[in-house]
Amino acid sequence: MNGKLLLVEDQVYFRKGLRKMIEDQTIGWTVVGEAENGEEALEWIQATQPNLVLTDIRMPGMDGIRLAEHLHRTEAQVEVIILTGYEDFQYAQAAIRYGVVDFLLKPCNEQTLLEVLKKAYERLKGVLRQQEEREADRKLKEEALLRALTLRLPMLSAEERLAREQVIGRQMLLVAVDDYFPKNRQYREKDLGLLQFALYNIISEMMARDDRKGAFVSLEFDRFSLFLEAGTDAEEFGRQCREALLDYIGISLTVIACGTITSAEDPPANYERYLKARSAYGPQWEWDAAPAERMESRARSKELEAQLTGAILLGQVENLERVLSDMVERLRQLPLAEAKMEALALTFAMHATAKRQLDAPEETGGFGERIGNLQALQSVQETGAWIRSAADGFLARYEEWKAGKNDNLIDRTLEYIDKHYREACTLTEVAEHLHISPTYFSKLFKKVTGDNFSAYLTKIRMQKAELLLVNTDMKVFEIAAAVGYDDPNYFTNVFRMVHRMSPSDYRKKKKN
Repeated sequence: MNGKLLLVEDQVYFRKGLRKMIEDQTIGWTVVGEAENGEEALEWIQATQPNLVLTDIRMPGMDGIRLAEHLHRTEAQVEVIILTGYEDFQYAQAAIRYGVVDFLLKPCNEQTLLEVLKKAYERLKGVLRQQEEREADRKLKEEALLRALTLRLPMLSAEERLAREQVIGRQMLLVAVDDYFPKNRQYREKDLGLLQFALYNIISEMMARDDRKGAFVSLEFDRFSLFLEAGTDAEEFGRQCREALLDYIGISLTVIACGTITSAEDPPANYERYLKARSAYGPQWEWDAAPAERMESRARSKELEAQLTGAILLGQVENLERVLSDMVERLRQLPLAEAKMEALALTFAMHATAKRQLDAPEETGGFGERIGNLQALQSVQETGAWIRSAADGFLARYEEWKAGKNDNLIDRTLEYIDKHYREACTLTEVAEHLHISPTYFSKLFKKVTGDNFSAYLTKIRMQKAELLLVNTDMKVFEIAAAVGYDDPNYFTNVFRMVHRMSPSDYRKKKKN
């Protein structure tokens, strides 16, 4: 995931140069806006919620120090780096008390800028990692409270109050596995851990995919409850869960929609009514991965997916190959049982990444067969070879996707430029529109067209400006705005560089 960066600098040439340096590199940042002073920056911050502000120290109106002070006072969740001249450095250091994390001396060279931004990106990744860990811990605690409430386990009074607050108004679903070992599947007792992880991962992924808020709680080895936010069509979601589990791993579920919870007595009462009504019990394989272990496996799968997605967005197959090789090598260092769980987590990660990033069709029935094949393996070496084969298949799909993307990529790019040349229309924005990395897009565009992106965009804008100069009476500043330049002086300088004359002289020459 790229961080969002806002540039605040009143010198337009310097600001544009900074932007170009940043966009020409793959360092984890996307420029989401440019501002000329602190007041304008505050509007951009409210609109784009950047992770980092790179601001000059001296600007008309609100300068960089006052901007940093305002962000500090309002507890905005954004880091600030200040650009300062040598003569202002001592003054700039006073901004440390406002949480400024770094300083850049003007004029700064590209290497220094990139080093500072790379450090900032590493800090951002650390913050995001901590947020993910806190969220995982919160979910574990929520699951423990809801399990205790549903099973009438002892709780402290404060925990009981919290559990009550969490359930009132939610929709409750009871989910039971009919049989982990259906006759049409070759599952065995020792497959149970992988099957439970697969079940948990599939249902959790369905909740995340549809942005369904709620908790997925394990009650027994084969019984679960879902507490979904108010307004959810719980019965429909239950139907989707049944179909997905049957399609993916061949396991059927009994799903009971219990309606809206109106009191803390509803969850245990619903569960106890279900137990009384249940006429037959499935095979009693009394084993269940601990909730923390299941949550850790789920988190590991999401972490692996994030790494694969990051490698794809870099646009270089060698990076993807390296990431997958590192994952396989790590697996080979684990005990056999852990290696199999890691292999399944990586399988889910590749499946999810292929759907989201590579436009892969939905794959269902193969998961059950994979689990059976995986569990039959007798050594870590065999497990490593198994996942290596799956990784090679994923790489082949990536190469096929990339080849298909390249076929009409430039045509789509030219069409996009023709529609959006009046706007900022940066290389990064176009790459994001096409769902590829800026670095890969830049190299491909140059290879196919012979121009770099900015040169081609300038060429198009100049052609449009020529038409307006010759065929209309629009003023130069109006034409500048019409072809994508906020600063008419900058437009005039670019036009002069291309045509060796000013826009006004060009108009006179062509009309004479």
